[in-house]
Order: sequence, then C-alpha cells, then structure tokens
Amino acid sequence: MKAKVVAILLLTIIATATLGTAASEFLSVERVYIQGSAKAFIFQPSTDGDVKLLKQGHVGGVLTFRSESRRWENSKIQNLHSTPTPIIVYFTKDGKIGIKSIVPGRKLVLDGMFPIEDVAQPSKQPVLNLPLTSRIKYRIRSLLGTSSCPWGYEELNARYCIIENWEYLKDSYYSESRTFVEWVPFMGLKVRTEGSKEIGRIGASWGIQLTTSTRAMWSFSVDGIPVIDFGSSYSGSTLKVSYAPEPDVRTENGYLDRYLNLPLKYVVVIYNIPVYDKWKKQYVSIPISGVYPVEVMMSGFHEAKEQNLNRDKLLTDYLISTHFPTSSTGSKVKVFKTTSYGTYDNIVFEFQSSSNYKFYSVPLGGSAASWLWSKLPGVGALSISFSYSKTSQSVVTYGVRVMNAPPNQLYYATILKRDIELANNNVELAMYFTTIDDGSDPTPPCFGNVCPTSINGGTADK
Repeated sequence: MKAKVVAILLLTIIATATLGTAASEFLSVERVYIQGSAKAFIFQPSTDGDVKLLKQGHVGGVLTFRSESRRWENSKIQNLHSTPTPIIVYFTKDGKIGIKSIVPGRKLVLDGMFPIEDVAQPSKQPVLNLPLTSRIKYRIRSLLGTSSCPWGYEELNARYCIIENWEYLKDSYYSESRTFVEWVPFMGLKVRTEGSKEIGRIGASWGIQLTTSTRAMWSFSVDGIPVIDFGSSYSGSTLKVSYAPEPDVRTENGYLDRYLNLPLKYVVVIYNIPVYDKWKKQYVSIPISGVYPVEVMMSGFHEAKEQNLNRDKLLTDYLISTHFPTSSTGSKVKVFKTTSYGTYDNIVFEFQSSSNYKFYSVPLGGSAASWLWSKLPGVGALSISFSYSKTSQSVVTYGVRVMNAPPNQLYYATILKRDIELANNNVELAMYFTTIDDGSDPTPPCFGNVCPTSINGGTADK
C-alpha cells in the first residue's frame, strides 16, 4: 500500500514538473512597474503570424501579464535575432494616446504622447460581438442615463469613449501582423555628373558591424507621425560586412550607383484603435503601424568586392525593391570644392545622438510597404531602425572620397536624414544614402520614392 502511495506521489510530481516545463516553454510572465495610469491594450506579435492581446483594462502600479516572448526565444537561430517586445497602446484622462514597447527591467511611464483629435480619423461603426451579460449591462446603463457612450465603449473623459473590450471586435481590420524576409539596402551612393565636371573615380569605405550590443527598435507610425522606442538587445553571432574597393571604383561616364544590402527578417503590425467622439457624435479610429527587425539573416565576415557586383544581393548597382519613408525624411546638403588635383578627401555627415545611443535607419522593404499601405493607406511611412551605444562594438561607418575629377570645381553632396520622436524628444536617425551631382539639375537624383531637397544653399568647403 505504501509503495502504491509513493508511486502515485512520484507520478504526480513528474506530471506537475512536466506541465510546469511545458508552460514555461510557451509562456513568459512579465512584471512591469508603471508610473501613471491609463486605459490600455497590450499586444505582441506571435510566432505564428498573428497578434495576441495580452492584457486590457485600466493599468497602474505593478502590471503582470503573460507574453509570447518565450516562444520567440526558443527559436534555434544562430544569426543575430531579437524578440519583438510587447506593445502597449494607452489612453490618458487628458485625452491623449501613447504607444510604447514593454522592455523587461524598464519602468513604463504612461505619459500622453499625442492628443486624440490630432491622430484620429473618421471611421465606420465597428461590428461588435457582445455577450448577453454585456448587452444587459449596457441596456441598464442606457436606461439610467449614466453614460453617453455607445454600446461596447467606456468613458475616458468628457469627450472620448474607448472600446471597452478588444475581444468584442470581430474583424482582423483592427489588428494584424505579418512577417517578411527581404533584402534591405543599408547604404548607397548615386553619382550623377557629366561634361566638364564629370567625376571619373570614386573611393568608398563602408562598413557594418552588428553584435549582441545592438538593440532592435520598434518604429511606429501613429497616423503618419513617426515614433521609435527601444526593443531588446540581439542574441547570436556577430556580423561584419565591408565594402572598400581598392584603390577606387571607376564611374561610367560620370554615373555610378552602388548599394550595400542585408537580408532581414522583420515583423510588421497594424492596429486600428476604435474611439468614439461624443462632441462630434462620430466614430473614429486611430491608425497605428509598426515594424520590428527580428533577425539579421547572415553572420560572419563578408567583404563585398567589385567583382561580386550583382552576383547576389549583397552589392548591387541598382536599388532593390524598397520604399523609403517619406514622412519626416529630409536631406542635408554639403557643397564641396575639389582641389587643384581634382580630389576631395572625405564626405562625412555627423548625426545627433540621444541618451548615449546612436540610431541607424533603413527603408522598409517593398512587399512589406505594399501590404501595409493596402491595409492602412497613408501611415506606411516606416523605417527599420537599430540602436547601439557609443561604447559598444556595433558600428556603422560610411565614407566617400572623390579621387578623380576636374580641379577646383564645386559639387553637391546630399544625404538623406530622418527626424523622429523618441520618448517625446526629437532625434535624428542616420540614413547613409548619398547623391553627388554637379549642380546642372536644380534637384539631386532621387532614391526610390524619395527625392532630396534642392541643392540651392549650403556653403562650399575651402
């Protein structure tokens, strides 16, 4: 009898341990300290290409929820990879909306980022699948006149009602995600000169080193307003890619295109947050899109040489299918003068940094942008962003030299830049895509769907 009891106890312990291990493999408990309070929805992309609602309701103090992070972390990947962190979309009592990523160990400050009226768009009335208990509750509330919110909504303040329960929504129109694997241009150069100012040779020294000190960034577009927030640090093997043709590269009659590309796996999410405007008696929604670089799908050291041009996607003389973000993308113009020998040492642009981090941004891939714009027209202005500390081993370098050109001539170098918002501070994202032209055209050459601003203005280097 005792042996039987012991056997049952052992089986119970084994079963419990097995269930516990299985649960820990698929579920990750997150504990976050919150400053402030708000009505919130917490989402996370899942490994099966869906969007999971992790938690909803009024949050403040200490927040605990189960995430999808363990599923992502259990993927057997050697390349640099990072888990898409959960996203919180929240509404504050003063009528503002915010969107941030939830990073383990970081306190979450729920300060309003944008007034709802600035980012809300007129929308159709959502179709809701209300359970019987909720129908009774809303009927009683309507009869008592305690709220002027429509069924399925709850009061935020005197003007706005927010959807009460995300699971009432029947349509995937309100949240969706998709994962893409594409070659993405990391840096590029376009030279357009001719006639008496034709540049014959260009020198280049480009390099990318990404290590586990690199952090993935969530890049968001809230009704077209670009925002970034920190994600997780990468795990996996270091990647080094360089392009430094020796001693230089010839142009073809003053024309040259060179692009250094990397294969990326990234997830794109969309949200349409239902809101009701009591003042206008109007249903509105707030369109939000986001992109997160999940994996850099190559590792080791790769040296791009001219003889490898167009043999694969790593080094090309054409811009592969991509869509540069247009919102908040501008340009810096540098007017430089060649020496009496027809050279110019280096074209370098300095970018600002914030909180001891530097940020690098590349355009969203063509397929992803097309899918995104088909879902949320007008909010597809996204770029894929990375960050790395000043002391880390992760670096992005870019240098261009004029090696052979007519002496004492003026040229115009224009580089793309992107101003964006990070935690209510404006920062500048580096985008190393440069055009060099002779000034015969009032505008520099375009990169894909983005044309840099006019070359007029700027000062020549002496």
